[in-house]
Amino acid sequence: GHKASAQALKDAFELNYGRNLEVTMLDVLPLCAPPFNKSDMYYDFMVKHPFLWRGAFAWSSTKWGERVGFAWYKVGLVDNLKKLFLQTSPDLVVSVHPLLQVPSLAALKALRVQQHEPRRIPFATVVTDYTTCHATWFDKGVDKCFVPTVETREFGERRGLTSSQLVMHGLPIRPAFSMLSSNKSRLRQRLGIKRGLNTVLIVGGGDGMGPVEETCVALDNRFEGGEGQIIVICGRNKKLVKSLQKRKWSSNVVVLGFVSNMHEWMSASDCIITKAGPGTIAESLACGLPIMLNNFIPCQEAGNIPWVIDNGVGDYSNEPDEVASTVLAWFRGGLRKMRKKALGLGRPEATFQIVDDLVALIKDTKWEPFKSGIMAKDLSSKFAVTS
Repeated sequence: GHKASAQALKDAFELNYGRNLEVTMLDVLPLCAPPFNKSDMYYDFMVKHPFLWRGAFAWSSTKWGERVGFAWYKVGLVDNLKKLFLQTSPDLVVSVHPLLQVPSLAALKALRVQQHEPRRIPFATVVTDYTTCHATWFDKGVDKCFVPTVETREFGERRGLTSSQLVMHGLPIRPAFSMLSSNKSRLRQRLGIKRGLNTVLIVGGGDGMGPVEETCVALDNRFEGGEGQIIVICGRNKKLVKSLQKRKWSSNVVVLGFVSNMHEWMSASDCIITKAGPGTIAESLACGLPIMLNNFIPCQEAGNIPWVIDNGVGDYSNEPDEVASTVLAWFRGGLRKMRKKALGLGRPEATFQIVDDLVALIKDTKWEPFKSGIMAKDLSSKFAVTS
């Protein structure tokens, strides 16, 4: 999710500013000292054992947890980040990960102390959680902190950030979601699916996790002949793809692996069944898709469920039969109203707004590329987007 947000920002920079900007995405894990250079492996393990993740999340959100965690996390990372910033000389550093505020700001401070004529490098955070946030997203030392919702803005205020630091545009999603086709029938025809059927999209994330197959079976059992079709995107889960393809279906079921045109499959569907990831929720809203949530990562995704329900754009159940019954009930009435609410909450323009504000942040601290408000064609600014 963090990488997807960073990629969305990078794509928007390139679309809006082209070769005038040099944008670099950086995975900082290799710069960390052990055991934090393997954090992705530990995270994957803990979220599969929710009691471990809940404990780690709660403890690291306390003041003592933050201090102890960062005392170890900063070992090696601050020096490595300082060397990186010295080598690349960025005009702006952007974080899209909750654990990167403290070490990045410490590295920038150390760099200013080291240099004879210190150059100020602005630092911004782009929060990629939707409602429930880890405390480390918010540091009073940032120049700007971009938040997606009222809930995250209020969290930032409680952490001591000012109204001038907090900016609410929405969650950064791929620029393609701001250029969606308005002709659903033509889009379905181009994608090779049936045009006149109620269409449910089931998404299991990049790894095809959750009760995807059980949900697909439950839906297929409830769809009357010729009533609907099911699009299943399995991501990198090849085993799931093979299992679904072996089954005999009474409905029109389209099984896909990893796709790069998710915006088209969403636009071609009538509703979506997915876990409560913030990126998928934001993309679904941009497409006007009612959202049936069927799974969530404890802590940071838990608050997304009541948010979706309270805003009238979806529901939640982790029981495949109940999921199928709820979705079928939507088709019999209420889907149009939910779609209108979803479109009202969608912020497909958020990525470009964030990018424009980030460029303005450079303008406030670096004059050369901005003469009379126009970026000189022969100069480029460098961005480091860390995730």
